[in-house]
Amino acid sequence: MKSHRILISGAGIAGLALARCLQQLGIEHVIIEKNNQSNPSSSGIALPFNALQALRKMGLAEKILESAHQVNEIIYAKKNGRIISRASLLEAPLNQDKFVAMRRSKLHQILLDGIESHIHFGTTIQSAHSNDEGVDITCSNATLSGQYDAVVSAEGIHSTLRDQCFPNENSLLDHNISNWRFVIESPNHGLQPTYMLAQTELFLTYPIDTNSLYCYAHVYDDTEKFKNGSPQAHLRNLFGDFGGKVSSILDRLGDQPVICSRLRSVRNPCYAKGRIVFVGDAGSACSPLLQQGAASAFEDALCFAEQCHKHDMDTAILGYQKIRAPRVEWVVKTSDDPIKKMKMMANPVGASIRNMMIRRKGPLNVQGWKQLAID
Repeated sequence: MKSHRILISGAGIAGLALARCLQQLGIEHVIIEKNNQSNPSSSGIALPFNALQALRKMGLAEKILESAHQVNEIIYAKKNGRIISRASLLEAPLNQDKFVAMRRSKLHQILLDGIESHIHFGTTIQSAHSNDEGVDITCSNATLSGQYDAVVSAEGIHSTLRDQCFPNENSLLDHNISNWRFVIESPNHGLQPTYMLAQTELFLTYPIDTNSLYCYAHVYDDTEKFKNGSPQAHLRNLFGDFGGKVSSILDRLGDQPVICSRLRSVRNPCYAKGRIVFVGDAGSACSPLLQQGAASAFEDALCFAEQCHKHDMDTAILGYQKIRAPRVEWVVKTSDDPIKKMKMMANPVGASIRNMMIRRKGPLNVQGWKQLAID
């Protein structure tokens, strides 16, 4: 085992996963978080089979399954509820592990358990300079300043370290899509994940337990006309005529909190610059089509920790990039390519062709998961 000292910037899902992996391998690390306390999102999160596989390697799968809801099927339907395509998640090659969903706060708490007391909250990196020996860091908490063998950005899509390392080549790509996320109570809903499609509008209901649904909606919006105003009102205006449970969900929404944002991706996936390393969304944020945000973060954490355990730091970083790049870049391309064609769906002919392809080949995300399972 090599002796390393690593600073992790960010105590979200990616940073906590990496801290746990390093802890398991006995690798010295420090974790900092800019917020003054742990403050996870109130939304839900879907964890496909490869996320569960990674969590098993981290020793957390059983705890996750105690709090998560297993799903067995994916359904794509038109806005009126008429099914376009459906696919089982219990058949090969997708039956390698379970597909589950849960409240994001529960996942965060499981990752946080046993680590929270070691996190330096309210702490940011003020400067970072990579050299042949490591990274010289100045922190807002002066006691943490100094040299580390590596610094890992787990800062999410708005990583300041990524902006510093790649100032001219890795700005975020705006897909011209406004989206909304929320969790709502729906007693005894009896649903499997259902994607309801109009032209550029999509409304997803994803069960996170027997009485609750994680809802995600988006629409093509190149003028950002939905940037301001009430997100609840926008949802009702855009999706109020959808069938299934959508209209009843929106009737019950009231003033319940809704997270609204623009769909953005990291323009070019990145892995490292010198001794500064990127994991999770900091290096490869993309569309949620394949629901790989958490899964990729877990796989990044496992891979980087294992390479650090086996090698000197420079070799570990090279190994991390070599191993992760093919899979990460495939995920990003496969997730983002359909989103880049979203404008075409504003034409009814484009939407009709999309539906025909889904009917013939199956749900878009299931197509991608099958390829991931084979690889």
